Amino acid sequence: MLCKGTACHVNNSDLIEKTIIETLGIHDGETTDDGLFSLKNVACLGCCSLSPVMMINGETYGSLTPDKTKKIINDIRDKECAL
Repeated sequence: MLCKGTACHVNNSDLIEKTIIETLGIHDGETTDDGLFSLKNVACLGCCSLSPVMMINGETYGSLTPDKTKKIINDIRDKECAL
């Protein structure tokens, strides 16, 4: 889930969404072919002080940058592929 609330919006959540789209090749409401990731934009995750924020498998990731977002996604994918 990607927060699109006011605090996240003013802190470039649109850039984070673009990074997710480019990295995973999916848009809002879609799931990757391998089933590991889905993208869902939500109104607020309630973590405004950490904006921009996304949540993956119940874990919240904040203060996102494009590079940090890519690293999180790649680390999760690497971990899942190693299982």
